Amino acid sequence: MDCLNQKLRREVDRVNPSINLPPVDARSPDLKVGIVNIPGVQQQYGRNFGVSVAPYRPPPVFSSPIGHR
Repeated sequence: MDCLNQKLRREVDRVNPSINLPPVDARSPDLKVGIVNIPGVQQQYGRNFGVSVAPYRPPPVFSSPIGHR
């Protein structure tokens, strides 16, 4: 059984070699590492950036379903 396992392991390593790299390093993208992208947060929060935990939402503008003449 051990001989068969060794033979299969060699075949797997030949077809799909494993590269021993860490999943996260200094070149990883911010979202994968968990770092906040400040310009993105500033755009999302608008005027509330640094003021509130709720993103800024402009008040809704409703138009009349009846046309103006």
